[in-house]
Amino acid sequence: MLTYDEQAKMERLMAQDEGFSELIIAMKNDYHLTLSQISHEIKNPLTYVNSSIQWIQKMHPEVESFEFWNQMKNDLQYLRLLLDDISALNNGDQLNICQIDPKEFAYDLKDTLLPELISKHIPLLIKLDDTYPDFYGDPVRLKQAFINLIKNSMESITGRGRITLKVFTHDKRLLIAVKDNGCGIPPEQQQTIFRPFVTYKENGTGLGLAIVRRIVMAHSGTIHLRSTVGKGSEFQVHLPLLPASHICI
Repeated sequence: MLTYDEQAKMERLMAQDEGFSELIIAMKNDYHLTLSQISHEIKNPLTYVNSSIQWIQKMHPEVESFEFWNQMKNDLQYLRLLLDDISALNNGDQLNICQIDPKEFAYDLKDTLLPELISKHIPLLIKLDDTYPDFYGDPVRLKQAFINLIKNSMESITGRGRITLKVFTHDKRLLIAVKDNGCGIPPEQQQTIFRPFVTYKENGTGLGLAIVRRIVMAHSGTIHLRSTVGKGSEFQVHLPLLPASHICI
């Protein structure tokens, strides 16, 4: 995945040379199509395998006592999750832009995650401005990104903890920040944490934060991490306050 500087350089070159711009767009489209086809071709046999396993277990309940039966089902579940994440990464820059109310967006996020927050005894505090200028974005993609960030925060907390979602305007941008008092992220991990397939979780796919970054970049935004081991982390997403026609789709 390109860095912010590489992305900016490519966009400058595309603006300067129409032929280069058409070539890059064609390459991107070909990449998306190829990845979608690969994912689709893998999902089909995976569905058949999963159906066969369920049928075997129904017809022969004794297989549940087999030493590796549950592990096999867990591995299949992980593969489905991986394919879903690859699809989300592949489609992260395909946006459906509309006007978004930042306050409604924040409370909708909380309502979606409330059952999980309650079960983990983690409060989610929301801090808002009094008023907001017009903001445009893809509500589905942005919700997907911030659910990822808040779930990461939940996973970082052991014992008593809290998460804060801050939404306010700063320097002609909408700033949405997710802050927690969890375990924090070591400096050496912060350098690679947004790269695809890089994970420091036992059962992670390594695509969650890559998906977040792709969605943010598709909105012409930036994401920054501040973290201290033992004190917590804060992910800050800066999104431009631009008319819908100015957002890259």
